[in-house]
Order: sequence, then structure tokens, then C-alpha cells
Amino acid sequence: MSFSKKENGILTFAGLINFIKHKEQYHVSIRILSHVLMWLSFTLLLFFDYYLALNISFGQSMFLSVRVLVSSAVVFYLFFYCFLPYAKKSNNLWMIIIVAPLLILTWLFINNFFYVAADYVGYDLTNLYPIMGKEKGYRPSLTEVFKLKFIILNSLSVIYSLSPFFFTKIIVDVTRLNETKLRIQKQKSDLEINNINIEKEFLKAQLNPHFLFNTLNNLYALTVKKDDKAPEIVLNLSDIMAYTLYESNTEKVSLQKELEFISNYFALEKMRYPEDKKITLTIKEENPGKDYQVAPLLTFVFIENAFKYGLKSTKEQFVNVIIDIRDDTFFFVIENDTENAEKADRSNNYLGGIGLSNAKKRLTLLYPDMHELSVKYENGVYMVSLKISLNEQSITLYSDR
Repeated sequence: MSFSKKENGILTFAGLINFIKHKEQYHVSIRILSHVLMWLSFTLLLFFDYYLALNISFGQSMFLSVRVLVSSAVVFYLFFYCFLPYAKKSNNLWMIIIVAPLLILTWLFINNFFYVAADYVGYDLTNLYPIMGKEKGYRPSLTEVFKLKFIILNSLSVIYSLSPFFFTKIIVDVTRLNETKLRIQKQKSDLEINNINIEKEFLKAQLNPHFLFNTLNNLYALTVKKDDKAPEIVLNLSDIMAYTLYESNTEKVSLQKELEFISNYFALEKMRYPEDKKITLTIKEENPGKDYQVAPLLTFVFIENAFKYGLKSTKEQFVNVIIDIRDDTFFFVIENDTENAEKADRSNNYLGGIGLSNAKKRLTLLYPDMHELSVKYENGVYMVSLKISLNEQSITLYSDR
């Protein structure tokens, strides 16, 4: 059955409803079959216990097995499908304590009813009475079931008889609950990862328009002046576009590629400002040849915002970036001047923007418990520091999705 094609909205919706109904019917059928197999298995085991272990006749073994089956099934379904759902719905789980003696009484009543019915129709059970602790002339009666002494003496027998069914049901429910929990967690993870991918695409889209426009304007000015920097800028811009359009589509990239992207972006941004602006980028690597893998565009939002909100102070204007890779750890610090950090934060976290909050979420999902992010504003300086473990097991990526 397929309802992925959108030939007609009504037909598509109808197909979805039919699929859901079919799925529900399938699950109901499986549950019914599971219950039948459970009761059949326990009844057969009980029958063979009577017939082979206790040497009770075939007919009487069948009688005793059916007796336990009926009484156990009634109590089982009353508890799990009537009393327990009601107690959960009304938030009165203490009702189970009250219901338990009633269920024991119900089980004993049904069992004794079988003996009374058998005696009434003349079915010979006299050889079973010694097993019950009764004399051969014993005549079963329903009234004795309601005697407190009878209930207390037979409570253990009830618990013993019901424990396999209750234990099986509890195990199944716990398993189903865990599966539901895992399914919800997976759906949540799928949604979060999908959001990450959307945010990454937003980063790339955000990079292209205004940045490209400014860069092309600057490039045009250099070519008019026939500045020797023009070919280098073209190469930098080409590398940036190639990285954002193609290489950053993967869930992890080479750290060297990420550093090259940062350097190229930084160089092009620096070109837009006069030389009196203090714009510096320092990259230190303990093992330059080591091939680390990182999630792409992790620091772009911080760099982009530093240029967007920095370099506007009436005092010192600066953007400083320090990247240090040592001890299998990525250290990133960026500082910029700002006269209104609160306004920058609000603009950076507006609805629909990538923002600081989304950057934090992305880091939390990709590097759970393996990163440290700090954002501070002191004395006109806005500073972001980030520390990420570069161990192979540190990044939580979903390459199988």
C-alpha cells in the first residue's frame, strides 16, 4: 500500500486512514494470538503436571487444567484490563491494595464453582478430595469460599497459580514500555538531527547572499585599480563557495578544511575594513599533520556575528580570533568590541535565526558532554570561547540516517 503520491488529497488521506486501520488490526491480531498462545502453553504445562507427575486420570487432569485456566484468565483480565486502567486513569493506584483480596476471592469462587458444578452433574471427583486435604465424603459448597479461614489458607495457592500469568504480562508491558520510550527517543533524535541539518543549510544560505555581494563589490574595486590582491581574493572566494556548497554537505569534515574555510572567510572580511581596524586570526596546531574530523561550520556563527556587531565601538575597534589545537582538543576564542551586547544577543536569537541558542543546541547534540561553551560580556568586550574534544568517539554523528 502506498500513499506517497499526491494525485488527490482525499484519496491520499483515505489511503493513510486505511493504512492506520490495517496496522491497528494487525497489532490487535498479534496481541490476541499472543494471549491465546500464552494461555494454551500454561494450560498444557498444567495438564501434564496433573497427568504425568500426579498420575491423575486424563479426564480429571483436563478438568483441573480448565478450572485453573478459567479462574486465572478471569482474574487476569479483570486486574490488567479493568481495575488497573481505572486506577491509572483516576490516579488512585492505592485501589490495587483493596482490589487484591477481591481478586483472590474471585479466583477461589470460580475454582470452587467448578467442584460444585461437577458434583451437581454427578462427575466423580472423590479421588481428588484427598489432594485438596478433604475426606472422600466431602461435598463442595460455594458458601465456604466466603469464610475468612478458607481465604487465608488458600491465598498462597491463588498467588502461586496466578504468578506465571502476572509475571508474563508485567514482562511484556515493561518491554513494550521500553520500546515505546526508545521509539519516542528515536523520533526526538530524528527531529533534532533534522533541525541540525536545516540549521546547517541556513548557515550556508546566510553565508552566500550579503557576504558574496560585499566580496564581489570589493573585488570589483580591486580589479578597477588592478590591485595584485584580486587573484588571491578570487581564489579565496572560490574555496569558500566550494566548501559551503559541496564539502560541508557531509556530517563531518577534515579539520584542516574547516581551518582553511575560516582563514579564507576571515581574509575576505578583513579586506572590507581599513587597516587601522585590529583584525587578527591566530591558528596554532600542536600536530599539524594529524587528520582530525569535525562537524562543519561549527564556529561560523560566532565569527560572522563578531564582524556583524563588532568594529563599531567609539573606542577601540577589533575582532580577534585564536584557534589552538592541542592535546586532541579544539580551542576557539573570539573577541570583538561592542557597545550593546544585549542588542546583539537579541538579534542573534530572533525567531528563525541560527542564533546563539541554536549554536548551543547543535554543539550539545553533536558533542554531548564533550564540549565547553562560554559567552561573556565585560567592559565593552564580547567574548566567546569554545572547547571541543577531538577524540574519535567524541562526536555523535548519525551517518546511517
